[in-house]
Amino acid sequence: MSIEITRTARSYAAYLDGTRVGELTYIRRAHEIVALHTEVGEAAEGKGIGGALARALLDDAREGGLKVVPQCPFVAGYLDRHSEYDDLRAG
Repeated sequence: MSIEITRTARSYAAYLDGTRVGELTYIRRAHEIVALHTEVGEAAEGKGIGGALARALLDDAREGGLKVVPQCPFVAGYLDRHSEYDDLRAG
Protein backbone atom coordinates (compact mmCIF):
# COMPACT_ATOMS: atom_id res chain seq x y z
CA MET A 1 0.00 0.00 0.00
CA SER A 2 1.52 3.28 -1.14
CA ILE A 3 0.02 6.68 -0.27
CA GLU A 4 1.01 9.63 -2.45
CA ILE A 5 0.01 13.22 -1.66
CA THR A 6 -0.06 15.98 -4.27
CA ARG A 7 -0.75 19.69 -3.71
CA THR A 8 -2.51 22.29 -5.81
CA ALA A 9 -3.27 25.93 -5.06
CA ARG A 10 -6.39 24.96 -3.06
CA SER A 11 -6.16 21.31 -2.08
CA TYR A 12 -4.10 18.27 -1.23
CA ALA A 13 -5.10 15.05 -2.96
CA ALA A 14 -4.32 11.55 -1.71
CA TYR A 15 -3.71 8.60 -3.97
CA LEU A 16 -3.61 5.01 -2.79
CA ASP A 17 -1.75 2.77 -5.22
CA GLY A 18 -2.45 5.31 -7.97
CA THR A 19 -6.17 5.80 -7.28
CA ARG A 20 -7.41 9.13 -5.90
CA VAL A 21 -9.02 8.38 -2.53
CA GLY A 22 -9.06 11.65 -0.57
CA GLU A 23 -8.79 15.41 -0.55
CA LEU A 24 -8.12 18.19 1.95
CA THR A 25 -9.20 21.65 0.79
CA TYR A 26 -7.71 24.86 2.14
CA ILE A 27 -7.38 28.60 1.63
CA ARG A 28 -4.03 30.34 1.83
CA ARG A 29 -3.90 33.74 3.48
CA ALA A 30 -0.90 36.02 4.01
CA HIS A 31 0.43 34.22 7.10
CA GLU A 32 -2.05 31.37 7.50
CA ILE A 33 -3.48 28.26 5.91
CA VAL A 34 -7.17 27.68 6.65
CA ALA A 35 -7.98 23.96 6.55
CA LEU A 36 -11.56 23.79 5.24
CA HIS A 37 -12.57 20.18 4.66
CA THR A 38 -11.07 16.69 4.58
CA GLU A 39 -12.78 13.88 2.73
CA VAL A 40 -11.69 10.26 2.31
CA GLY A 41 -13.50 7.73 0.16
CA GLU A 42 -15.35 5.05 2.07
CA ALA A 43 -13.21 2.24 0.62
CA ALA A 44 -10.04 3.95 1.89
CA GLU A 45 -11.21 4.80 5.42
CA GLY A 46 -9.01 3.49 8.21
CA LYS A 47 -5.89 3.36 6.04
CA GLY A 48 -4.22 6.56 7.27
CA ILE A 49 -5.28 8.70 4.33
CA GLY A 50 -6.74 11.54 6.41
CA GLY A 51 -3.68 11.63 8.63
CA ALA A 52 -1.37 11.73 5.61
CA LEU A 53 -3.33 14.67 4.20
CA ALA A 54 -3.24 16.53 7.53
CA ARG A 55 0.51 15.91 7.94
CA ALA A 56 1.18 17.21 4.43
CA LEU A 57 -0.69 20.44 5.15
CA LEU A 58 0.91 20.89 8.58
CA ASP A 59 4.43 20.11 7.38
CA ASP A 60 4.05 22.56 4.49
CA ALA A 61 2.74 25.21 6.92
CA ARG A 62 5.76 24.71 9.14
CA GLU A 63 8.15 24.88 6.20
CA GLY A 64 6.49 28.10 5.00
CA GLY A 65 6.40 29.73 8.46
CA LEU A 66 2.58 29.77 8.41
CA LYS A 67 -0.02 29.26 11.12
CA VAL A 68 -2.95 26.88 10.63
CA VAL A 69 -6.62 27.73 11.18
CA PRO A 70 -8.34 24.34 11.55
CA GLN A 71 -11.93 24.97 10.44
CA CYS A 72 -12.05 21.34 9.32
CA PRO A 73 -13.03 19.09 12.27
CA PHE A 74 -10.64 16.35 11.13
CA VAL A 75 -7.62 18.68 11.06
CA ALA A 76 -8.66 20.21 14.40
CA GLY A 77 -8.83 16.73 15.93
CA TYR A 78 -5.50 15.78 14.37
CA LEU A 79 -3.90 18.86 15.94
CA ASP A 80 -5.44 17.95 19.31
CA ARG A 81 -3.88 14.47 19.13
CA HIS A 82 -0.43 15.52 17.82
CA SER A 83 1.27 17.98 20.14
CA GLU A 84 4.29 18.20 17.85
CA TYR A 85 2.20 20.60 15.76
CA ASP A 86 0.98 22.80 18.66
CA ASP A 87 3.14 25.72 17.49
CA LEU A 88 1.25 25.89 14.19
CA ARG A 89 -2.25 26.52 15.54
CA ALA A 90 -3.35 30.10 14.87
CA GLY A 91 -4.79 32.21 17.65
